[in-house]
Amino acid sequence: MEFGMFHEFPALPGRSQADAFEEALAQVDAAERWGLDAIWLAELHGDPQRSVLSDPLGIANAIAVRTRHIKIGIAVQVLPLCHPLRLAEEAATVDQLSHGRLIFGVGRSGVVAPTRTTASRMAKAATASRKRWRSSSGPGPRMRSLMRADTTVSTM
Repeated sequence: MEFGMFHEFPALPGRSQADAFEEALAQVDAAERWGLDAIWLAELHGDPQRSVLSDPLGIANAIAVRTRHIKIGIAVQVLPLCHPLRLAEEAATVDQLSHGRLIFGVGRSGVVAPTRTTASRMAKAATASRKRWRSSSGPGPRMRSLMRADTTVSTM
């Protein structure tokens, strides 16, 4: 069994966004000291009163360089909002900086668009990202091994 923490990087009433980031990152540092196995990051858009976490891979990079042991989970990267090549390269960068501690989750989340549209975008983004991760000129062998040929993406 593993123990972790799910974090939305909440906005702090009456305090700045910089304060929200500082406090959330201090909690990540504490999770590392306490020996938690993973930190899971949300991706939240359009509600700055709720959260300052709209770029989980960017925050994952910050966590990667300030920690050594805790795994960094993305729960979830909203695929319909991403360019597949850029996403593949950004995830590979986090994986390299974290020395293989990235756990990469994808989904459609609460994107406001017809289900058929987001399902199609998600499938295309996942296929393109997997293709890039497996290419000889793409990310390193660790990320390519994570995206094996038998990996599937649900478009439900």
